Amino acid sequence: MEGVIMKKTELSILLAILCLILSAAVCAAAQADVPRISLQELKGMIDKGTPVMIIDVQPAGIYAEGHIKGAISLPASQRIKLEDVWDFPYDKLIVTYCDCGPGEADSADAAAQLIKFGFDDVKVLADPSIRGWKAANYPLEKKK
Repeated sequence: MEGVIMKKTELSILLAILCLILSAAVCAAAQADVPRISLQELKGMIDKGTPVMIIDVQPAGIYAEGHIKGAISLPASQRIKLEDVWDFPYDKLIVTYCDCGPGEADSADAAAQLIKFGFDDVKVLADPSIRGWKAANYPLEKKK
C-alpha cells in the first residue's frame, strides 16, 4: 500500500513540474512574439511628433532617477490590472522598455499583458533599450 501512495505522490510531483515547465514555455513564447522597435526608430518617431505612448517598467525608484522623456511608470513587479490601463489610448503605438538585457523579459512581459487587454499596436524597445538610449545621449527626464 505504501508503494502505491509513493508512486501517486511521485506522479503528482512530476505532473506539477511538467505544468510549470509548460506554462513557462507558453509565457516565453508570448513574450518572444511581441515585436521590437529599435532606439533609432523610436527616437525618429518622437522627433517627427508621431503619437506614441512610452511605458517604463523598471522599479519606480529607477524611473525617478531618469527615464525616456514623456514615459510613464508601470513597474514590471506588478501584474497589470485593467484600472492601470483604463486611460491608455487604443489608437496609438505603445512602447515598453526596461533595463533587463537581451530578451527584454520585463518589458516583453508587460507588452504581452497589454496585448491581452486588447491593445493591438504594442512593441518592446529592443536591447540595449534604456542603456542604449542613455549612451546615445537621447533626452531623459527625472521625476520631480
